[in-house]
Amino acid sequence: MNIGQVDAEVVDLVQRAQDGDRDAFAAIYDRYLNQVYGFVYRRVGQRALAEDLTADVFLRALKQIGRFTWQGVDIGAWLLTIARNRIADHFKSARVRREHNVAEVRDSIGQDPADDPERVTIARDDARALGSALSALKDDHREVLELRFVHGMSVAETGLVMNRTEGAIKALQYRALRSLTEIVHRTGSSGTDLTDRGAP
Repeated sequence: MNIGQVDAEVVDLVQRAQDGDRDAFAAIYDRYLNQVYGFVYRRVGQRALAEDLTADVFLRALKQIGRFTWQGVDIGAWLLTIARNRIADHFKSARVRREHNVAEVRDSIGQDPADDPERVTIARDDARALGSALSALKDDHREVLELRFVHGMSVAETGLVMNRTEGAIKALQYRALRSLTEIVHRTGSSGTDLTDRGAP
């Protein structure tokens, strides 16, 4: 079993869940619910649908937990892989076009109430520009940035979710940041070069 740098508490919870301990799986649910829901919601843009799909993700995870094997990354990556597949199934069966909801991205960018009005205004303007730029990215570019910087996943975890090698993820992340920077510059933002964030 290759568990890399995974939290020992998570390893214990997974082992107990695989042994049939429902309380352990409930603890996994509590720990990863917000992450999975946020991932789903940003793709479907509807709270009720996101709640339904998230519930289904955890139901599938409960059924498949016995087959889970460590691949050196946190179990959160495995849960997001299930979520990604479930979302794809939903859109395939519903035959609807996925629309990216940028409002959540705009709202999630921190605005400290202690900031002075000018800084808050600038932050709002930057958030709007960034949200618009994100919505203009290709799907795989937007997804790699979300997994890496919104969910804080490692390159290895992102690779597991997106079914790509670590090298491919690093290259994709660089291209995504470069595209995002170009879009932001074209639309007249602060001019920060986001490719500096391309480190693994």
